[in-house]
Amino acid sequence: MTHLAPSLPRLLIRRHARLRLSPATRVTLGLVSMMILLLLVADLLVAGFFQNSAEQVRRERALTIQLLAGQVLQSLQTTGTERLDGVLHQAVNGSYRIRSAAVQLHDGRSVSAGPHAQTWSLAAAAPSTLDQGRATLLAGNQPWGEVQVAFEPASPSGLMGWLKSPWVQGPLVIGLLGFLLFHLYLRRAMAYLDPRRVVPDRVRAALDTLAEGVVVLDTEHRIMLANRVFRTLVQSEGDLVGMPIDSLAELTTAVAADEAQRPWQVAQRENRALTGQRIELHDGESARHVIINCSPIGDDSGSVRGCLVSLSDVTSLHERTEKLRKAMDELEASREQIKQQNEELTLLATRDPLTGCLNRRALMTEGWTLLLEASQTGRPVSCVMCDIDHFKRVNDTYGHGGGDLILQSVAKKLSGRLRSGDLLARFGGEEFCLLLANADLAQAREIAERLRADIEAQAGQALRHIEGVKVTMSFGVDVFDAQRGWALEAGIDRADKALYQSKHGGRNRVTVYEA
Repeated sequence: MTHLAPSLPRLLIRRHARLRLSPATRVTLGLVSMMILLLLVADLLVAGFFQNSAEQVRRERALTIQLLAGQVLQSLQTTGTERLDGVLHQAVNGSYRIRSAAVQLHDGRSVSAGPHAQTWSLAAAAPSTLDQGRATLLAGNQPWGEVQVAFEPASPSGLMGWLKSPWVQGPLVIGLLGFLLFHLYLRRAMAYLDPRRVVPDRVRAALDTLAEGVVVLDTEHRIMLANRVFRTLVQSEGDLVGMPIDSLAELTTAVAADEAQRPWQVAQRENRALTGQRIELHDGESARHVIINCSPIGDDSGSVRGCLVSLSDVTSLHERTEKLRKAMDELEASREQIKQQNEELTLLATRDPLTGCLNRRALMTEGWTLLLEASQTGRPVSCVMCDIDHFKRVNDTYGHGGGDLILQSVAKKLSGRLRSGDLLARFGGEEFCLLLANADLAQAREIAERLRADIEAQAGQALRHIEGVKVTMSFGVDVFDAQRGWALEAGIDRADKALYQSKHGGRNRVTVYEA
């Protein structure tokens, strides 16, 4: 019993959240458990009630054996062994504590009553015990034999035996009476401490009207007050007062698995407010997005006396934010698509679709910009006009498809010699125009000669299925400078006249314009 009593308070503390006992009942159980424990400790230290009860049983049984020995001796002296059997049966049947009795005479005779052979286990020279005792029969200082008595076990056996034991009945009676008295008293005393009675109904009703979940905790993180919204968020319609907030699995799982890192623990431990933590509370298949705020509650001395926890349901705001984010993503994707389409339109508007070179209109626009910058810096810009020789013959011989391949090959060779800032445009048909930035007349002529040689050597290879195809180009070169002016159309016209001279001079050559 002394080993079971200390575990009772721990068992009650561990299970009280699930049982949801009232505060008065929990305190009563604790007090009763401590009272019984103190009684057992006091009995153990001062050899009190239970030890005295065992000693009293020992004395009573020793006296019973002596009385039976006297009756047996009297019967032996008067009638011998004739009535000895009746004396023993009368002793066994007359007492519910005696299981069997026997008389062992020195001459070898024995008389017994009850199942003595099964109940008697004491050795011949062994002293009496609490459950088995013996007494020597003396007549005229001469031993006649001994009386043997087997009693019911003094220690309880089985459930009913334990219930009849004073070791159980005493603490049980004390515990029941103490529970009734303590509970009656504490029900009245706890009424002054129960938050449900201390807080007026109008205050609780006002808290229930709030859109946020509100809960007040004590220093042990037990719930002292919780409004309707909080109970709804944690999916508990019962009374939460007195329960540890850490026992609300739905809330604690969403906040933090580590108990020491939960916001109400941190707020009380560090005496500072924690705000803005976002969590998700799951309600079946759906989830509610909640912002949790925790603020310590202090007294006049600055000591922390509890914590105020509020939960704001921002599910609708979160949903609207998600919709807005998706709309912004779609808008951004649409903007990128429009940008890409604009770039494609710009290419279509400024580029020749067959060769990828600038078209004539784009050349005129970008060319004026190039010449404007050159006129401000004084650096020369050269213009090269070139034309594929006998291109009509190419189309007539290899078809328009072959002619397109030749045009693409020529454009590739021309663009391969371009530098940063140079412009290449398909001026019309088989005619191309190059504007070479920061290049004087000599440099332009050198570039034109290299281009002419490249085209003569490689352009015909565009028609891979036909061997021996030869393609040549004629070039006309002029320069824009302070002397000749910066007019784009005039410069192109001068270079075109030089190209005309190359055509009439035998083709596949470079001619510089001469005024």
